[in-house]
Amino acid sequence: MPYELLMDPRWVAVVGLASMVYGLLSSIVTARRLLFLAGALPHSALLSALLAIITVNTINCPFELCSLLFSLILVSIVSILLSRGSNPDHATAIFVSLSVSLTTIALYYILTAFPMETSVWAFIIGDPLLATWRDVYSTLAVSIIVITLTVPFLREHILIGVDRDFVRLSGVKVSIYDAMLTASLAIATVGLLKVVGFVVEHVMILLPGITAASLAKSGKVAVIIGLSISLAGGLSGLLLSVITGLAPSGVIGIIMLIFYLLALLRRR
Repeated sequence: MPYELLMDPRWVAVVGLASMVYGLLSSIVTARRLLFLAGALPHSALLSALLAIITVNTINCPFELCSLLFSLILVSIVSILLSRGSNPDHATAIFVSLSVSLTTIALYYILTAFPMETSVWAFIIGDPLLATWRDVYSTLAVSIIVITLTVPFLREHILIGVDRDFVRLSGVKVSIYDAMLTASLAIATVGLLKVVGFVVEHVMILLPGITAASLAKSGKVAVIIGLSISLAGGLSGLLLSVITGLAPSGVIGIIMLIFYLLALLRRR
């Protein structure tokens, strides 16, 4: 077998786990009608990584801990706005405005203050082919946390997406589910940023869910289809990228888009 077709288990592990996490979250945010918010959260991941870089180079704080802490602080802003009845689109607009402005400031500061110490491109492009066993364990930990915060409450998330006001009037603490979902999105986008990259995170967190929604007739089936599409796109994209020598994250994004277009053609 040619060397190009040899698949390192670390590559398969990080891409498979990341695809599973994003497939699950994508189905939930589609059911909750929070695609705009989900598409904006990768901005918090990039900003959190940049702030963590600054912190590491100033007070020597562990990078993973700092980036996760910054991300949770940022998404808390969204959770507070949503819990107080703000329109999700308005809350997202405020969040994106803040995160983009701070990202520009942080990126400029890093490029001028630490030009040789840090490669920001690693977080923007992402490369699972550089994954270490530490990255595998970190990705596994992120997957376990996200699954724990979402899978037991899939029914509640779907019901909130169908009729949020009715669920609230029924006595359900909708704000708790909002907080768990935004925390899951924050942990996933920050924890998997190095593997997937800031740019393609938008694709993987949006397309599996809307593709599944165009094919499924129930919430349960939509989650299964979303997971399947995400895993198939992630692993086939990884294989194709190894064969062609192209950027894995970019190839995975293109395959996800092809799946969506095929779903549209099938529905028609």
